[in-house]
Amino acid sequence: MTNKFVKIIGTSALSISLITGVAGAVSADENTASKEGNEAIGIFAIQNNTLDWNLSNNTTADPSTSWTVQSGYPHINMYVKNTGAKSFRVEVKHNTKGTIIFNKTIAADGVGVNFINNDSNPLVPSGTYTVTIYGGSGVPKGTVILKAADTPW
Repeated sequence: MTNKFVKIIGTSALSISLITGVAGAVSADENTASKEGNEAIGIFAIQNNTLDWNLSNNTTADPSTSWTVQSGYPHINMYVKNTGAKSFRVEVKHNTKGTIIFNKTIAADGVGVNFINNDSNPLVPSGTYTVTIYGGSGVPKGTVILKAADTPW
């Protein structure tokens, strides 16, 4: 009898806990999401370490710099604008794993473009990356901005 009583109390407590948790999650979602048109937009965090690389004074054909993705921020947004005379290629490569999360050729048209990697194909491991601009025979000019978030873009 005591064993059945303990099981009933335990099951009841678990049910109440689950109901409270779901109600709290729904309430939190309503409080943290804003409406824009008919689309709900959730709040997400962007890591503090954003790369904002201005190449307007660049004098080398293949400049590179480093950027770090912190653990918990695997969703990457890369904005690139080529203001030079020739196209260039941007490569973002993990230093120890060799994972290339971006390898994009950017036309010399002065139009900014966004590229997104939401932690898939390839996966985005945390750590330090080398960002290299391959200018070929030209000297790349423009801007590269890399941001990492904890939620898909």
